[in-house]
Amino acid sequence: IRRGSIELEGTEIEGKFGLHARMNGKGDFYASVRGPLGIELARLLAVGNDIAAIDRFNRKVYLGKKDAVMKKNGLPVDFMQILFGDLPEELSGDYTVNSYNEMVMISGNDDFMRELTICTDEMKICREKIDANSTDHLVYLNFYDFKSSGGKKYASRITMEEKKRMFHVKLSIDDLEYGYDSDIEFSLPSYTRENL
Repeated sequence: IRRGSIELEGTEIEGKFGLHARMNGKGDFYASVRGPLGIELARLLAVGNDIAAIDRFNRKVYLGKKDAVMKKNGLPVDFMQILFGDLPEELSGDYTVNSYNEMVMISGNDDFMRELTICTDEMKICREKIDANSTDHLVYLNFYDFKSSGGKKYASRITMEEKKRMFHVKLSIDDLEYGYDSDIEFSLPSYTRENL
C-alpha cells in the first residue's frame, strides 16, 4: 500500500491516520501509521512468527508471537491475506449460491468457523465472518470498491468490526502496487519492551 488511510473507533487511539504498508511473498508484513504532517505514530512488524507494535509516541515496543497474538484476538494466522480479500489457499467446506451472484462458503476447525461470501462477478471475497470458538470473538469484514493494479484485483475499501470489544476499523487504499518481494527486517528501536 503506497498510499492509504486507516480509521479507528473503539480502540485506545481513535481517529483517521495515514497508512503505508508492505507485505512480501513470505507473508512478512510492515505497516507505518502516520499522523498530521506525515509524522509516524506507530509501526507494526510481522516477520516469520515474530510480531511487534512500535509506539513512537510513548516510546514502547510491544512484542509477541504472531500465532498466539492472533489467536488471543480472535483472528486466524493468515489474517493478512484475509485482509486483502484473497481466497484462502486451502478452501474447503459447504457452499451455497444465493440470488445476489454470491457464493457463501462455511468452513472451519476447532479454532475458527468462517463464513466467506465470494462475489462471483469480482471473484474476490466481499464479506467474511470469523467466529473464534475458543475466545468468543466475532469479527466481520466487508470488502468494497474493487480496483485493479498490475493485473490483480483488490478491494480499495475494507471495514472490520469486532463485536466483543466493540471496535471498528476502516481501511482505505488509494494506491496499491503488487510485486513487493524484498525482505522485511525485524528491526526494533531501544524503547521499553512489553508483551503483546
